Amino acid sequence: MNVGVYIPNWVGDAVMALPFLAHCRDSHVNDRIVAIAREWVVPVVKNSPFINDMLRIANNDDKGVAGATQIGRQLKSKELDRLYLLSGSWRSAYIGWFSGAEERIGYTGQGRSPLLTEIITPPSEKTHRSKRYLNLLKEYDTTAELTAQIAVTDDEVASAKVLLESLNMASPLAIFSGSIAPSRRPPTTLWKGIIEFALNSGISVLLVGGKRDVPIAMELMESFPAGNLKSVCGKTSLRETIALISQCAGAIASDSGLGHISANLGVPTVSLFGAGDPEVTAPFGNSTKIIFQNVHCSPCKKNQCHNSDMPLLCHTTMDPGQVWEAYSVVSGSEKS
Repeated sequence: MNVGVYIPNWVGDAVMALPFLAHCRDSHVNDRIVAIAREWVVPVVKNSPFINDMLRIANNDDKGVAGATQIGRQLKSKELDRLYLLSGSWRSAYIGWFSGAEERIGYTGQGRSPLLTEIITPPSEKTHRSKRYLNLLKEYDTTAELTAQIAVTDDEVASAKVLLESLNMASPLAIFSGSIAPSRRPPTTLWKGIIEFALNSGISVLLVGGKRDVPIAMELMESFPAGNLKSVCGKTSLRETIALISQCAGAIASDSGLGHISANLGVPTVSLFGAGDPEVTAPFGNSTKIIFQNVHCSPCKKNQCHNSDMPLLCHTTMDPGQVWEAYSVVSGSEKS
C-alpha cells in the first residue's frame, strides 16, 4: 500500500505532526509512506525514518486552482491508496482529491467534505494538536507517547559545532525572540531583561532566527557590550538552525516553530505564550515549561493584539525574573 501524509503548513505544526508520522509507520510497517510538504517545512521531516518518499511543494507552486491541480497531478504519480490530510485547508483536500487516492481522510471544514472519502469530526473537547492529528489514524493507541524526534545527521551536528567554535561559544543558551504573529512576539524589553540574567550568570547567549528577526537581534546586540552575546539570525538555513539548536544547553522561546524544534530535540526549553493557547499548541519535550499569564483577553489566538487599552498585556505582565527562574528549573541549574 502507498500511504500519503499531507504535512501541515507551519513549522511548529509540522513538528507537532511528527508523532503522527511515527504512529503511521507503526500502522503501516511494510507500506510506502509519502510525505507531501511545503518547501519551508521540508527541513522538519527531512531524513525522517518514518517516510520513504516526499513530494515537495515549492513556494507558490500550488497557487490558485491551476497550481493546486498541477500539484495534484504530481501527487497522482505516487499512486496513493490512502491519504491522510493533516492540513485543514480546502486546497490540500483538492490536491488530495485530484491525486486519485482511493481513501482520503481528513477533518471537516472549509467546505471540503465532498473532496474526502472519510470525514472525521473534530474532537468536541479542547485537544492538543498532536493528538488531533493522531485522531485521523484508524489504528491508534491513545495512551502512546507523543515522541518522535527530528532526524539530525552526524555531519549536520559536526557543522553546527564548527559554527559554534567560530563564534567562540560552547553550549550557549539560545534565544528565539521572533514570531510571525506580532501578538506572539514578546517585547524587546522583556528579552533584554532575560538576556541580562543570563549574562550575569556567566552564560553565553546566542540569538537564533530568520531574516525577519534580524532587526530585533540587532537592537538586542546593541544593548549589551560585545562578548558573550552573539547572533546568527538570518545567517543559517532551517536545517542548519535545527542542528545548531541541538547543540545548545537550553532555549527560551517565543510561541514559535523554533520553540517546538528545541523542545522536540530534548533541549530544555521555556516558551513564552501570549495569544496562543498552550493547551492546544504547547511544545512537547522532556524538559519544557510554559509561561502563560492567562490574562482576561488570552488566549485570543489573533495575529494582532486587539487590546487597545493595554496592548500585549499577555506579554507585558511577564517578568524577566519569572522567566529566568523557570529556565533555571528546566535546565537543572536552580540553586538548592
